Amino acid sequence: MLSKQHPTLHGEHMEDGSALPNGELETLRRQFRELKQRLQEVSEKAKEARRNRDILNGEVKKLSADIRDLREQLLGLRDELSKVREEKNKYYEQMQELKERRAEIIEELRENRSKIKKLREELKLLRNLLGPRRYDEEELRTRIEQLEWQYQTTTLPPEAEKAILKKIRSLESIYINVKRMNELRAELDEARSRIAQLREEIDGINEKLKGIVDNYLALKERYQELRKQRDELIEKIKTLREEREKKREEANKYHEEFLQLVREERSLREELERVSVLLKAKELSRVIERKKKVMYAKALEAYEKYKRGEPLSLDEFKLLVEFNMLQRTPEAASTGSAT
Repeated sequence: MLSKQHPTLHGEHMEDGSALPNGELETLRRQFRELKQRLQEVSEKAKEARRNRDILNGEVKKLSADIRDLREQLLGLRDELSKVREEKNKYYEQMQELKERRAEIIEELRENRSKIKKLREELKLLRNLLGPRRYDEEELRTRIEQLEWQYQTTTLPPEAEKAILKKIRSLESIYINVKRMNELRAELDEARSRIAQLREEIDGINEKLKGIVDNYLALKERYQELRKQRDELIEKIKTLREEREKKREEANKYHEEFLQLVREERSLREELERVSVLLKAKELSRVIERKKKVMYAKALEAYEKYKRGEPLSLDEFKLLVEFNMLQRTPEAASTGSAT
């Protein structure tokens, strides 16, 4: 029987000479295929996550640019709003000043009309007192002065003096009323003239107010339009910010998913590398065992020649040395059987 140091090769052997089970190699190959497939799936998922992240980040960037543009428009609108409001307020102040002045004039007109009414009533009363006769104020004053001179410079009987004094008092009463009537007429003329002036001033104010009110209303309408545009811009910016925040959150989720997949991909690559190395080692061991089996068979053939005393080639001699077959006698070797 051959030495146990040289077992026969039935099937596959491990590197240490022990048999290599077929199931272990198939398990490694299955693990390799599964890991490779899983790695491919994870890599595709990582690419998809990165692609989705980059797309969303691009959309976030575009939204940010849109928001900046809208904010610039909003700043421009606010500046224009401020200018329009300032100009509108200026016209409003002018309008209020003119209205206040017009109210003052209307009050003065009312006072003058009331004054004219009172003057007319007083004038009517004096006319009733004086009767239908018309008197000249200057003539009355001259006549009174003459009577007073006559009374002071002429010696008259008592009855005549009484008559002169009575006449002077009567003329003075008339003179006073006539003088007052003339004063009333002058005041009436002055009041009427003032009313005409005030009406003219009101017409001028109304004309100015018309232009100012038109400008004010136009600016007010423009101001309302700008406010509407401003509010729409603010709402649009708010909507875009909410959309940007939503996409940023989605992009962050894809980024976290991408990092997780990269870590898994790295782990799978390491595991795949480990299994690949182990599989290659196992496959190499299998190839070696197959070669060793072939060489052993050749060694047995050479040993048979050796037993028969036939000459051996150098390669055959090396095979016998390698398998330690020269340490046994041909008889012992021929009686042995492979185990």
